[in-house]
Amino acid sequence: MHERYNNIIELKEISSTNDYAMELARTESVPDFTTICTDFQSKGRGQLGNFWESNRGENLLFSVIVHPREIALKEQFILSQCVALSVRDIVALFCENVTVKWPNDIYVGNNKVAGILIENQLSQKHIEFSVIGIGLNVNQTTFTSAPNPTSLSLENDKLHFDKEEVLQLFLNRLTENYNLICNNPEQIRTRYLDFLYLKNVPHIYSDADGFFEGKITNVEADGRLVITDTYGNEKKYYFKEVQYILM
Repeated sequence: MHERYNNIIELKEISSTNDYAMELARTESVPDFTTICTDFQSKGRGQLGNFWESNRGENLLFSVIVHPREIALKEQFILSQCVALSVRDIVALFCENVTVKWPNDIYVGNNKVAGILIENQLSQKHIEFSVIGIGLNVNQTTFTSAPNPTSLSLENDKLHFDKEEVLQLFLNRLTENYNLICNNPEQIRTRYLDFLYLKNVPHIYSDADGFFEGKITNVEADGRLVITDTYGNEKKYYFKEVQYILM
């Protein structure tokens, strides 16, 4: 029997659920998995300020507050892995060929179904709290600006999904995976690699030196992506230091 999460703040419209959650976590003592959910974000953000396209009321737009003080600062990428796996696991209930595109976009085939933006409030030795922002395309079937979007509905012959039920499924899965961070972190790292988009598949990438062909072979504990080129050289990258080239 799954737990039902009731600590959900539902808002019709807001500039950003992450901004709201960050302010809430700074000013109030809120329990883990407090969730802010909205029908529409006027200033929804993706990684590094990218805009997140979403029609009003059609998708899940929400942020979850947690307090992962047990995670060392140098190992904070495991939270990103945990969240990405949780979204991936729920999407996989309804779609086939679901993977995690490093660091934490969720793909169905070669199309993006969800994006994640995690913002951490740090102290000197640990993470004071984290806000996990997620945009999951659920019922939207037409997009205007996103480069390669899909949704649960598009992947299921335009079937209409109950967003609240999908959110409850996700919060249960997130809780299960979050508990593994202390109890069995290697399970998270292993499963993350198992579902990594283009892992061990030859592909064209670009970095500061230009274009090259290689295979993704690993992701290190600090989040660096490891790509082995055709000459057997290991190249390691932090986020935005390497680009996937769309074929």
